[in-house]
Amino acid sequence: MMNEEFKKRFDQYKNGEMSDQEMTAFEEELEKLEVYQELIDSELEDDNDWDLSISPEKQKAILAYGKRKSYLRISVLAVISTLMILPLCTLGSYLYYGMGGKHSTGNEFMETAAVTVALTMPNVLVDTSGLKSQVKLFGMNTEFPLQKQIGTKTAAVGNERVEMFYNKVKAPAVNYYDLEVNKTGHYFTHPSNKSEQTTAKAEKTLSTLPEGTVSEVYLSYDRAYPTKDVYNKFKGYDVSFLWNAIETEKNTNKTASTEPLGYPGKDSKFLAALNTKGKSNGDQFINALKFMSKHEKWAQVISKRKDLNVDNRLDYVEKNGVNVYGSVVTGPTKEIQRMLKNKSVKSANVGEVELWNW
Repeated sequence: MMNEEFKKRFDQYKNGEMSDQEMTAFEEELEKLEVYQELIDSELEDDNDWDLSISPEKQKAILAYGKRKSYLRISVLAVISTLMILPLCTLGSYLYYGMGGKHSTGNEFMETAAVTVALTMPNVLVDTSGLKSQVKLFGMNTEFPLQKQIGTKTAAVGNERVEMFYNKVKAPAVNYYDLEVNKTGHYFTHPSNKSEQTTAKAEKTLSTLPEGTVSEVYLSYDRAYPTKDVYNKFKGYDVSFLWNAIETEKNTNKTASTEPLGYPGKDSKFLAALNTKGKSNGDQFINALKFMSKHEKWAQVISKRKDLNVDNRLDYVEKNGVNVYGSVVTGPTKEIQRMLKNKSVKSANVGEVELWNW
């Protein structure tokens, strides 16, 4: 009779049909039975003549109670482990990207981004003072504000967001505030491309602009000149040189609008950030290529260019020197219009135009 009553209560306990108070009382009874079973087992070890045992129903109840306690312990341990592991992994990410100071993975990546933009995007620079980076679990997100200079004014034109997973970089998301900036033809014509050498379209565009404006123009020369020669040729013009397209391979004329590789010009505000005291622009360009070569995979993703071939370009420049075949200039619109008549300028492309700020 007692077993039937216990079985009935056990079924209610197992099916969750007891009230909280009844369940607590039943669990206390189970604990007593568990102690009782341990006592019997202990006695049986000393006296084999004992033949006492707990009924099957009570054994099942004890097992169910034990399982329930085990599940609870496992759940608590899982939560505690997760709460301990996640902060440790995040701390590991901070150490991975931050250890090494100037040469840490995070710092090297941000410097690679700034150098890559400076060398692959004419007259676009990374605002290093506005860099934002966030370390996350096994990765880091970095946002680079992009700027460009027109006249004497430097304005934000967009931002580039790059995600890292360990040391692998995902394709960047680039957001331009003005869609026209992205559509502007940022290209130069190599001297070997005779069919594209004309300034007529650019001259016509500039002639329609009023005098109270400043313009950004992409100039292409009749041949590649050493940097100093370019500056000397145009020292009589009231313009600023913001970026120079460098000849980095034997045939730069694979397409009419080949993607250039270059370096900030002598009047670029970004040049000061890259400047190494006592070194010429040419030496700095070579050093920048060497730095990019160390992280070429990063540079390819950031620039979205698979044609970088930095080592080959570096080898070409070291053998042939740093020679300029095109420049981005800015200044009074009418002054640049006059500049296009120089016989060294073979083609031109008008970029952005702003109200007077010279």
